[in-house]
Amino acid sequence: MPSSSSLHPETVTAVRELRERYPDTPFLTLGQTVFWDEPVKAALCRVFEILEGEGTIAKGTQMVAGVHDTDYFAKLEGLTIRDTPFVVLRHNDGDTHGLWSAAGEISALFGAEVVPSRQDFTRQNVALGKAARAYFGGQESLLNQETEAPLWRALVHTEERPIIAAEVKLGEIAPALRQQLRWAFRSSLESSGCEPDFENEEGDDCHARAAVRALWNWVNEFLEAQPEASLSDLYRDLIPRLWALMNGGPVCNLSTTASLDLFRFAPETCQLPRFRFLDLFLNPATRSLAKRCYNDAVRGSGIYALDQFGEGALPFDVVISGIGRGTLRVFGDTVSIETEPETQLCEQCHIESVAQLAALLKSRYGDGVALVGKAVALISMLSAEFIFAFHEKASAYTSRTQKMNDAIRAQGVELPLHPMLRVKLGAWDALEEVEAHFTLPSHLSKAFKTSTISARDFAQRWQGVADQGDTTRTQLKAAHTSRELMEVLAQLSGAEWREREQAYVGALGALQMMHRRAETVAREVASLRNEAKASTESAIRLEREKGGWFRHHIAPLRAQIFDLHEAAANRLNPTDENGKPRKLTKDERAAQAELERSETAQIEALHQQIAVFKVQHRDFDSQIEAARAQARELRSRAKERLHEQLQIEQSSEAQTARQTRNHLEERAELARLCLVRDAMMATDSLHYTNYRPTAWWFPLVSPDGKWFSTLAQTAKARIEEL
Repeated sequence: MPSSSSLHPETVTAVRELRERYPDTPFLTLGQTVFWDEPVKAALCRVFEILEGEGTIAKGTQMVAGVHDTDYFAKLEGLTIRDTPFVVLRHNDGDTHGLWSAAGEISALFGAEVVPSRQDFTRQNVALGKAARAYFGGQESLLNQETEAPLWRALVHTEERPIIAAEVKLGEIAPALRQQLRWAFRSSLESSGCEPDFENEEGDDCHARAAVRALWNWVNEFLEAQPEASLSDLYRDLIPRLWALMNGGPVCNLSTTASLDLFRFAPETCQLPRFRFLDLFLNPATRSLAKRCYNDAVRGSGIYALDQFGEGALPFDVVISGIGRGTLRVFGDTVSIETEPETQLCEQCHIESVAQLAALLKSRYGDGVALVGKAVALISMLSAEFIFAFHEKASAYTSRTQKMNDAIRAQGVELPLHPMLRVKLGAWDALEEVEAHFTLPSHLSKAFKTSTISARDFAQRWQGVADQGDTTRTQLKAAHTSRELMEVLAQLSGAEWREREQAYVGALGALQMMHRRAETVAREVASLRNEAKASTESAIRLEREKGGWFRHHIAPLRAQIFDLHEAAANRLNPTDENGKPRKLTKDERAAQAELERSETAQIEALHQQIAVFKVQHRDFDSQIEAARAQARELRSRAKERLHEQLQIEQSSEAQTARQTRNHLEERAELARLCLVRDAMMATDSLHYTNYRPTAWWFPLVSPDGKWFSTLAQTAKARIEEL
């Protein structure tokens, strides 16, 4: 047995302090699936064994490993599969972008749920539209194929009625579960350099197959023996087996539970310390301040404030066997549960304590009720009785929980909670002394620039590879033009993109030259159009002048002639003072004849003047016609030059240059997207799995236990107050 000196000193200090402060309090781990990272906390058992063996801490440290089975099992909105209750799905930012997996996810060796999203690409300055045009099948195919989480699969419930994880029956999920495990084990064996057919025991010379076969057999034996059991039952059966498999033998004082049991709410359980936090939200003396502290804590986080769940909502869900899960609401004298449809428990009742609520729920549903805190409240509930063991980077809600708890205490309310133990693992660093070789999956072979690697080299290089991924993303994001992007691509991908950059520059040069030619012609066209416009305006001005000249010179003469004719007409029918026709006298007729001769002479003279003015008037017509003819000529020339401009712009040379430019820009954006994706998948998955590795990878890669032992010895734990 190694000594405490082999452990990280901060871990020794943290564990010793917790055991001294809380000698009778068990440590608790709570995970939705046994096939991910929760069983890795068996490393704490190794730490406890070493420290108990040396007498550094008292013997009898209790560890409780729980299955978190009160969340809804994974579903995908819009899924059309209905011929089987459960299916295995990949996760991408295309047709499964809305997938949220609970209780049924698994990662093959090196895999993680890292899904590059449209938003990620936009933040990296990827022009997604251009990239999609360069991808066969367009944006839909691109998102489906190129954003898929590497080496990750989820079990998803397909039926219309959602179910919580505790309700999943093995008889229904077994086919999909076997399919998922078979895929994960085979993929992992390929990465470990073994033949993937682990179910065939003949001629087995690969230690990794023995490890996955043991896990496979445990699962199959349980499925066959207890088809009516639940998925939680299977997980609880596997927990001590898997912990022992990693530890190389029996583990510490380990017991198992499930959240459905932990949160069982009835008159006989409601007085447990875990439900004291609920009582703060029921007691009229503290209800308002507790709700206010909760709302203040979640503000700005994206987590719903309580009023978004409905009037009187509290941060707790009631889980009812066979019915579902819904937010508890207490307002006025009414208590209801936001199930589908809403369940109203009572209208004339005063629920002011956990005892009253437990009695009410039991009267309605019997013993099949659990009451679970929402994410921020759950930790405060269980920390009243347990010391939570959390991975570093696990649970994004703890800071909000701490803020809420501090605010409640600041109001003078006692809130006795145990701190949590935060454990920072270094899974990939711990490979340093492991004798193993890997065949890397695509996203890592690109990053490491090799398809195979030893465990030692992987341990030494992974951090540098992850850092290089960050550098690559920074370089790609900094390229704001296609030319800059191609220069970066040439640096990252070599001569091929250097040649493409040169072709791009050539296409831009050709387009710029043709653009200058077209611009010269365009300026000529504009000039001709301006001249034509000026000629037209000149013709219009002359027409106005012509009209004015007519009104000034000819119109008055015509008016005089009209007046003379009208006066003569009026004299044709003379009348007396009574208006009756009369005959003119001889003298009157002589005088009228003389007047007519005079008027005729005047009219003739006026016509002669008009004739002279008309000659001058016609000069305007010739000027106007000349101006309009010039305008037509200029427009005709502009049209011809415009045709020349279009010929330049639409020439085969221009079209070829534009096609080359667009093609290379689209190819460059697709290349940027793929490099960003590769860097993200490699960097993020390496960091993620370094902190939160999948438990069954350890016996698969290192059946002698060296990897797990080093992981336990290098684990760095710290106390985090709640």
